[in-house]
Amino acid sequence: MGVLYDAGSADAAEVAAAARCCGAELFLVVDRASDHVRELLPLLTRRFDLCDITGMNTQAAAAAIAGFTPDGLLTFSAHRMELTSSIAAALGIPYWHSPAVTGRLVDRLQQRRTFAEAGLDHLPFAPVAGPADLDAALAAVGLPAVLRPRHGSGGRLVRRLDSASAAHAALAACASAAPGTDLLVEALLPGDSAVAGPAWGDYVSVETAVHRAECRPLCVTGKFPLAEPFRQRGSFVPHTLTPPLAERAEDLAEAAIGALGISDGIVHTKLKLTADGPRLIGVDGRLGGLVGEVVRRGSGFDLVLAAMRLALGLPVPDAPRFDGVTYHYALLAPTGASGAPADRSAPDVLDMAARLDGLRHLPGVDVADLPTDTATWPVLRYEASACVGHLHGRTADHAELARLTAAIDEVCRPVLGTV
Repeated sequence: MGVLYDAGSADAAEVAAAARCCGAELFLVVDRASDHVRELLPLLTRRFDLCDITGMNTQAAAAAIAGFTPDGLLTFSAHRMELTSSIAAALGIPYWHSPAVTGRLVDRLQQRRTFAEAGLDHLPFAPVAGPADLDAALAAVGLPAVLRPRHGSGGRLVRRLDSASAAHAALAACASAAPGTDLLVEALLPGDSAVAGPAWGDYVSVETAVHRAECRPLCVTGKFPLAEPFRQRGSFVPHTLTPPLAERAEDLAEAAIGALGISDGIVHTKLKLTADGPRLIGVDGRLGGLVGEVVRRGSGFDLVLAAMRLALGLPVPDAPRFDGVTYHYALLAPTGASGAPADRSAPDVLDMAARLDGLRHLPGVDVADLPTDTATWPVLRYEASACVGHLHGRTADHAELARLTAAIDEVCRPVLGTV
C-alpha cells in the first residue's frame, strides 16, 4: 500500500497503524519540495520505507512507485490529490479517484457546474480571472456573495462580499497574498442558526464510505459557529440535527457523490443548514481535517483505516456508534483591526500563553495543544488555518459541551478577542 504523504488529515503514525490493521505493507511516497515533508524527513526515514519522487514528473514517479508493486494507492493530503490520481491511473490501480473525478473534486467551479447539471443545486456562481471579470460576476451572482479560490481547502482566502467596493478590495487582497490564484464568486448561502441549535454552527459535514459506487453513510459531524469571515472553530460528534434532517443531509451527500462520479473512498461533504433544508457547500474526496480524530475518540471507529480498506478494494463493514459527545475546538489566532495581523509584542499577546494555560483544567478538556512560548506560535493572520492552539475532549451531552465552550470563550476573550 502506497500513501502519497504530505500535510493533511492523517499523520504518518495513524497511517502506519491503519496499514498494520489491514495487513498491508506500507510505503510512503514523499516529495522534498514540501516544507512539511522536509521537516519530518529524518523521522520518516527512520520509521518508514520511502519512495522519494522529488523532482520527478508523473511518468517517472509512477515508474518509481511501480517498483514497490502496490496493491493500492491513496493520499490524505489535499496537495497530493491530483498527483495520486494521475499515478494510480498510470499504474492501473482501480480504487482511487480517476483524473476526471479528481478534477471535479479539487476545482470548485467544476463542482458547481456538476451540481447544477445534475439538478442538485442552483446556487449562482461565476469564475473570476481578474478585476475586469469581477463586475460582470457580481451582476450575474448578486450580493451578498462569497469570493473563494477555485482550488484549495481550509477556508484560505475566502471572503464575504457585501458591496462592489468590498469585492474589489477582497480581490486585490487575494491577488497580493496568492498571485495567479483562480477565483470564483458564489452567492452567499443564508444559514439558519436554529436548525442545529443556537449554540452550534449552521453547517455540518457528512462522512461517507464509498465502495464500488455504493454509498454507506458513516456519520454527520456537527460544527461550532464560524468566526468572521469564514474561520472554522472545530467539530463535534454526534450531531444535533433531528433524525429526518440528518437523513436528508446523508441523501444529499450521496446524490452529490453520485453526480461527481466517485466510486471508492472516504468522502467529506460539507452542507449549509438553511431554512429550506441542507445545501451543498462542497465535496472533498478524502478524509476531512481532524474529523477522523474526533470520530475515533467518540466511537473507536477509525476513518483512516476505513479509507485504507477502501483503497485496497475492501468494504467498510460497520459505522461509528457514539457514547457521549467528543469535540475538537480551535483557538483562533488573534488579529488586529480589520483583520490585520496582531502585534506579537503587544502585552495582551505576550500574556496569552499564561492565561490560556488555565484551559487545561476545565472539566471536559482532555488534551490542550497549547504552545507555551509566543515565539513558537504560527504567523498570526486572518484566515481559517491561523490557530494558536487546539482543545480536545469529551462531555456527557451537548448541553455540557455548550457550557464548556462558553467557559473557553470567556477565558480567551481578553487576549484573543471576540471572533
